[in-house]
Amino acid sequence: MARLAQIHGCRVVEAAPEQVPEADGLWTSRPGLRIGVRVADCVPILLAGPLPGGRPWIAALHAGWRGATGAPGTPGRGILRQGVALYRALGGHPGALAWALGPAILACHFEVGEEVVAAAQCDAAWQDALRSQGPAGRPHLDLHGFLRAQAADLGLAPAMEGSVPVCTFCHPDLLWSWRRGDRTGRQWGWAEIPLGPDDGGLPC
Repeated sequence: MARLAQIHGCRVVEAAPEQVPEADGLWTSRPGLRIGVRVADCVPILLAGPLPGGRPWIAALHAGWRGATGAPGTPGRGILRQGVALYRALGGHPGALAWALGPAILACHFEVGEEVVAAAQCDAAWQDALRSQGPAGRPHLDLHGFLRAQAADLGLAPAMEGSVPVCTFCHPDLLWSWRRGDRTGRQWGWAEIPLGPDDGGLPC
């Protein structure tokens, strides 16, 4: 199992079970190594696809608004873009990726400041419909929708999406939410390449 010391950034690193690096994304091609990110309103993003020669590749990414937008260091270069760029650099084709956005705080409750909207507007995939006006007069951001727009811009196929658009704030019986006051509980987004016969596992 490989984990991270998450820092709300955009760094994606290759997983190593003996290390806990400061980053917000992990990737691996190693069968049997489970990788994961923890969230309590942010979006867990899971990616899986083939590399040249049929070798599998997976990634687990943690995307809050800073990670999704790339702010403040690299506006427009968020963590999903970084993860897909790594996959492409290894020879993968984005259209072959299976991808999913896990439960997170959705637009109904994700009240943000104007600086958050401004950071999101730096991304090439920005659409004005991703911003709405909340009941308190402040903007709300559709973080799932923003990442889905990025996925389309990156060439990820809609038919390969397996997202779970459930709001963490709305479901205290099911999910932890930092905005709702949960300070210790977390959800996890896990990904793992099963062991095959050549790895000492069961036939797939």
